[in-house]
Amino acid sequence: MRSWYNNLESDSIGGFSDLYAKIVIYFSMRIPAKKSFTKLFSITQLEGHSTKVYLKRFNKEIQNVKELIKTMASKALINEVRECAL
Repeated sequence: MRSWYNNLESDSIGGFSDLYAKIVIYFSMRIPAKKSFTKLFSITQLEGHSTKVYLKRFNKEIQNVKELIKTMASKALINEVRECAL
């Protein structure tokens, strides 16, 4: 944050409200956007990777899904597990 502040243009902050607005914009751009549950269907178990690795990746992605539909998440999970890994 300090480097961001140091890189602001001289005289670009006229007061506290300007600083507040710039901070809000800076931090809001850093918040990752929530994804649709359909994104889960693109997460596949990679060849040669264990089911454990796939589940770890799937669980990480599921945290970024907005309005999760549990039945669809279960279907996406089961759909993409490789038969040989079961």
